Amino acid sequence: MSERPDLPVASRVLRRLAPAAALLLLLSGCAATPLEPPRPAEPVEPRAVTADRLPQTEQLWGGVIAEVSHQPEVTVLEIVAYPLRGQEPRTGAASEGRFRLRVGKFLDPVDYRPGRRITATGAVTSIEDGTVGEAEYRFPVMEARQLHLWPVMTRSAPGRVNFGIGIGIGL
Repeated sequence: MSERPDLPVASRVLRRLAPAAALLLLLSGCAATPLEPPRPAEPVEPRAVTADRLPQTEQLWGGVIAEVSHQPEVTVLEIVAYPLRGQEPRTGAASEGRFRLRVGKFLDPVDYRPGRRITATGAVTSIEDGTVGEAEYRFPVMEARQLHLWPVMTRSAPGRVNFGIGIGIGL
């Protein structure tokens, strides 16, 4: 690209910066959008919720989907709760119990399947009796206002380091 001395200095600078600005704009669109945090925050662990002690504020809970149930106008997800780091469930930590997440629409079971990580905000409205295996369990029920389904984690073999440039296929 040759310099054009007939263009003003500002135009030449803009011509040089335009590709970088376009790349920056494109990359900013790739960032994950976090959930709007509930306000005011009164964080409560799912296992600490009882029928006589429902949280009075909206909660931010997350974990791993254990079961999916489709009803006529609602999808109910049973979630194994985990502590959150930056809104993402920390599945390496100890579980914080389980809760049911009611969503007022159909969620495709291909996407919302057992094993997927999810974070949600909403009001905890009730406690439902149920079972985990054959054990009795009392599930706090959250009415979902916002959902975020986390990407599937892929792990390479331990100790395996890959370097390369270009396109490659790994088996």
